[in-house]
Amino acid sequence: MKFKFTALEFMLTFVQTILANTAEVAVQHFPNSSTVSQALQTLVSGATTFWNNHPKINAEWHQWVDTIAAQTLKTLPTLKERMQVSVTATQLGNVNAFMVTPKTIAPNNQNRILLHYNSHSRRYHHDK
Repeated sequence: MKFKFTALEFMLTFVQTILANTAEVAVQHFPNSSTVSQALQTLVSGATTFWNNHPKINAEWHQWVDTIAAQTLKTLPTLKERMQVSVTATQLGNVNAFMVTPKTIAPNNQNRILLHYNSHSRRYHHDK
């Protein structure tokens, strides 16, 4: 049997199927895991409204993203030091990227690369 679906056709069919079979489900709250730190417990408990309060207009989206970016940028120097990595901005095929390189690389990893693709980058802007 030969399939003639392209990736786009497959995704559209998948989304249509999901939407057609979506029902309202009551929110359920589960107890926090005691195996994670207190800081992570707060994050996973839903106590933060960070992801639930989305801006309504384009200007609010820009401000929201800029605020999050500024908060994140403040934490990067400490994080890089703690993780013992260097970060270099670059481009791969005209796509902005960052090369994160550990200060020491285990011999069995000398010829390896880990590529992480963030498909969600900058998706919070209505006009982008």
